[in-house]
Amino acid sequence: MSRSQPFLRSLFDAVFHRPQMQAVNGYFSTFTAYAPSFTTWQGGLYEAELTRSIIESGADHASKLKPEVSGSAQPVAARALRQQPNPWMTTPQFIKRIWTILQVNDTALIVPIDAGDGITITGYYPVLPSQCEAYDVDGELWLKLTFPTGDSVLVEWSRVGVMTRHQYQSDLFGDGTNVLQPTLELMHAQNEAEQSAINQGAAIRFVGKLSQNRNEGDQERARKAFNAQLSADNAGGIAVYDKLFSDVEQITPTSYTVDAAQMERIEKSAYRFFGSNEDIVTNCAHEDAFNSYYEGRIEPFAVQLGFVITSMTYTANEIAHGSSIMFSANRLEFASNTTKLNVSVALFDRGIWNGNQVADVFQSPHYEGGERHVIRGEYIDLELISEHTAEQASRRDEREHSRNRREQRLRRQEGGRRCQRNRVSGNTVPLPCRSTCGRLTAQPRSVSTRNTTLRATLLLSTTHTFCSRISTEQNTSRLSAPMPSAKRT
Repeated sequence: MSRSQPFLRSLFDAVFHRPQMQAVNGYFSTFTAYAPSFTTWQGGLYEAELTRSIIESGADHASKLKPEVSGSAQPVAARALRQQPNPWMTTPQFIKRIWTILQVNDTALIVPIDAGDGITITGYYPVLPSQCEAYDVDGELWLKLTFPTGDSVLVEWSRVGVMTRHQYQSDLFGDGTNVLQPTLELMHAQNEAEQSAINQGAAIRFVGKLSQNRNEGDQERARKAFNAQLSADNAGGIAVYDKLFSDVEQITPTSYTVDAAQMERIEKSAYRFFGSNEDIVTNCAHEDAFNSYYEGRIEPFAVQLGFVITSMTYTANEIAHGSSIMFSANRLEFASNTTKLNVSVALFDRGIWNGNQVADVFQSPHYEGGERHVIRGEYIDLELISEHTAEQASRRDEREHSRNRREQRLRRQEGGRRCQRNRVSGNTVPLPCRSTCGRLTAQPRSVSTRNTTLRATLLLSTTHTFCSRISTEQNTSRLSAPMPSAKRT
């Protein structure tokens, strides 16, 4: 037994806990009647330099995706997915592994790691079985996973995440990457021809023509004798030959040149299959080109991954109540530094982003107080603005209340000074004075109603004259009084 087998056994047990082999009723029937099976691609797709570079480039960009968890269901799984989906992989490694398997096989499988109760999910693991088949187990769809170690396990379809590309023939799995096999063969033939030409051009430097037909032994001895003169021991640098050769011609070595047009067609075929280009692979793509690549390749992968993990993690009721897991990336991470700076400044100055969000764009650590939102003014804390606004509103309300009270008090004072005619009540008739004294006089009502108006008019006139005389006497006394002397300080 090799040293790797115990590790594989322990890894298998850690992921699946126990083999769940149940009674199998046969293949699960699909609408297409296509055999519901998936076999790992054994060709040289990942062994070719160009295709591996394309796959690796996309995997690096996809690994920047981050999970966004909504809802409170399965908190252990959500926490693991954010940092370390399984004990052997971080989140970027987990996503990168899924991308690679999907690109090579057109099908990627994800199995949950549970706590042993079949309910609580503690992590996720991307598996690469040598074969995956769909079976009917008591009317339910199950997947039988077979691994190179010979281990097999049956897992419920609802618990397994299945991601696919180029899905046509099968309702469950991708169609595979065999369509790229002719391109791989051309790439291999091109490489073989280039290597052979280079080897031959470097080895043959002279062509000798024998003077007459010789047997193979004479030819071999003549070749060795001439080659011996071409070694470093020949200090003079002169090669001679005898009558065995009628002529010896030197060949100038030339480098082998690959057919550029043919190689371009081969590379374009590979780039087209994976939806990439040379600028993306070599990290030379401008922003518009990379945004197109992101929207065409990275974003569909992120959407599918989010839906797959959501369906395998939550129940239908939990999903209906808002539980979900989606993957996204900060688009500015793929932009140039100039664009990052311009967008960050614009969003930061307007209070849309805080300082920590700007730091995330530039891969910088968070700082104390970076969670606050500010606006340019010069950079006033929004919380301070809110407090200031509330204080101003409170002061404005207080001033308004004070002004209302002051106006009410003035109206009451003014009403006391103004002469108003009150309604007749009881046995008296209140008669206000029109002077500034504000006194009211009341006279007994001893006349009939018919003469009330005349008596009231006469009484008002008499009272006004009396009060006016009092007011004049008071003013005169104030004017005749001596002025108080100024007090010396």
